[in-house]
Amino acid sequence: MTDDELLLEIDYTNYNSSCRDPHITPAEDLVECRRPRGHDDDMHGTRAGVRAIRWTAGVTPLAA
Repeated sequence: MTDDELLLEIDYTNYNSSCRDPHITPAEDLVECRRPRGHDDDMHGTRAGVRAIRWTAGVTPLAA
């Protein structure tokens, strides 16, 4: 999936239907997956301005 395809998917997924898997970015920002709930692959994603942020499930644990 290209960044443009991911961003389009995110833009057309409403909050209530999104996955919302949490992730802490390298800049220590907390983000949530905005792909549709039950998406087919392990790749989560969200939008950061005009950029797409991607991560794999379980790779970065949340800070306690």
